[in-house]
Amino acid sequence: MKTSSLVSAAALAVVVLLSVASVQAAFDDQVSATPALVKKVKGKKVCDKGWECKGWSQYCCNLTITDFFQTYQFEELFSNRNAPVAHAVGFWDYKSFILAASLFQPQGFCTTGGKLMQMKELAAFLGHVGSKTSYCVNKYKLLLNLICAYTIVITLGGYGVATGGPLAWGLCYNREMSPMQSYCDDFYKYTYPCTPGAEYYGRGALPIYWFVNYNYGAAGEALKVDLLNHPEYIEQNATLAFQAAIWRWMTPIKKSQPSAHEAFVGTWKPTKNDTESKRFPGFGTTMNVLYGDGVCGQGDIDAMNNIVSHYQYYLDLMGVGREEAGPHEVLTCAEQLAFNPITQASS
Repeated sequence: MKTSSLVSAAALAVVVLLSVASVQAAFDDQVSATPALVKKVKGKKVCDKGWECKGWSQYCCNLTITDFFQTYQFEELFSNRNAPVAHAVGFWDYKSFILAASLFQPQGFCTTGGKLMQMKELAAFLGHVGSKTSYCVNKYKLLLNLICAYTIVITLGGYGVATGGPLAWGLCYNREMSPMQSYCDDFYKYTYPCTPGAEYYGRGALPIYWFVNYNYGAAGEALKVDLLNHPEYIEQNATLAFQAAIWRWMTPIKKSQPSAHEAFVGTWKPTKNDTESKRFPGFGTTMNVLYGDGVCGQGDIDAMNNIVSHYQYYLDLMGVGREEAGPHEVLTCAEQLAFNPITQASS
């Protein structure tokens, strides 16, 4: 039984690796801007930029991520992810992120609008990632503010401020540490039934929480990987982990609601009910989409401010500047009513 499971897992892992092999080969050869192929479809200009933005899309006519975000910037944003105290040493890297993003750039992920909007969306997405995978906010640690403020000073000879202090510890995790249980919601037993022996808990760059058998099933279906039967793949393959996170960013929780991407870039138009609920396009509403009243509608609480601080810090490091983050009502969700209260949410 165990041997059969291992063989099955190995076979599916090979499928995952092969699915990105051709793109990875191209990446190894070229990470600079690729000349666009251009044509018109129904009077609209569409482009194809090869491995990084493949398929005829209006978004591929814009800059792609490697045009404005390089390896050294990734290293600056996540400078301590391979520190001795980190729990995912050697797992996350720039190449894995770019390979994952290439699947979604034709859909507008960091390719919507001009360069400023593209860089802001990248900082916003990575701000969520950094805050949710940080050594400094992991809920199973004690006295983390003190540890994160001083550990790097001790180990690197006093560079705490220069390296971002508690904001420089993103991507230190790729899974929930010491989960209290393997989460399974029988409400979804007919669509995404839990697999005996599979362990469902938070994993990835935007850790999969809440009704996690549903989320693993939906993400796996979209990415064409059997995550329902093998949720552990998320913590075994960094490209897949980033893909699952970007899928969550790009996909609405419900069809009548915006995705985090749509809420951020402004393609979502709020209804009267949204306006009355103080939900506006911007970074604040991305937190509402992703976490609901877990962080929103509770005033300026630490959980929300930590996410905002990561976003602002990344804007600064990327040369955009935190002044571009917008006013308080756009930047935060302190006063927003949740799209999906946690007691009712489906994700």
